[in-house]
Amino acid sequence: MILENYAIAPFIRIAGYAIRPPFVLGERNLLDYILFYVQEGQFEIRLGNDIHLLNEGDLCLFQPGDVHTIKGITPTINPYIHLDFFYNPLRESSFVTLPGQLDMTPYTSYMQPRMHDCQDLRIPFKLETAHSSKMRDLVLKMIACWQSQTYIGVMEANQLAHEWLTSVFKIYMKPQTASLSPQPFLNWITSYFAFHISEPINVIDMARRAGLSPSRFNVLFKQHFGTTPYQYLLHLRIEHARELINEGVSIQKVSDYCGFTDVHHFSKTFKSIMNISPGYYRKKRPPGS
Repeated sequence: MILENYAIAPFIRIAGYAIRPPFVLGERNLLDYILFYVQEGQFEIRLGNDIHLLNEGDLCLFQPGDVHTIKGITPTINPYIHLDFFYNPLRESSFVTLPGQLDMTPYTSYMQPRMHDCQDLRIPFKLETAHSSKMRDLVLKMIACWQSQTYIGVMEANQLAHEWLTSVFKIYMKPQTASLSPQPFLNWITSYFAFHISEPINVIDMARRAGLSPSRFNVLFKQHFGTTPYQYLLHLRIEHARELINEGVSIQKVSDYCGFTDVHHFSKTFKSIMNISPGYYRKKRPPGS
């Protein structure tokens, strides 16, 4: 299973509190996931060839395809949630399986992807973590929200299920390497130039803002933008100047608004980039532009 191939969109099918005297729930298979919390009592769970004894405070995760039996050894209270974690357009038609339902072949279109089949994710049946109390509380909140059966309540319950799964992934998923190295200055540099286009801007200030030395800033800037900070800023200023000229702003004011020291400096820079003077550009611009 490759997690990236599946959209996470929790859908709680049923949630509640089972209050029972000693009992046995016969063998069955699963199409969906079960969050199973022991509030009171003791359970014996046969899962495949393994037997698990559950006591008060234990929180477990049944996965799709888990063939199991549940035995309440004592009187028990157990909050539970049947849900899909991954989006399935047929989820409204899926169902909670009953004792004796073992062959899920006719219902494969309803079967949830099984997280046990993901190489980077190994979630035990019994969730014993330092965050057990938080995960338990999320389960109880999910049930309370879902049982309200209001639109917002159900929406909030599914949102809490997403939060619960995120917590599980953080605990049990293998650490992942970021695909891109962080380059914090790249996220703000263009808007920074645009906002300060009429002001003096120097590389030292920008490098300090990015947390880099000026030399390192220059290297990374050129790798990303293909030019130096100075040339990049000049082109932004000339592009802004063209817009102002097209709007009928005077050459003197354009020079001021675009951060040039004087009209001569502006005209010289404009001509070096556009190959015509600002005055000639004004005369030759299309009518109405």
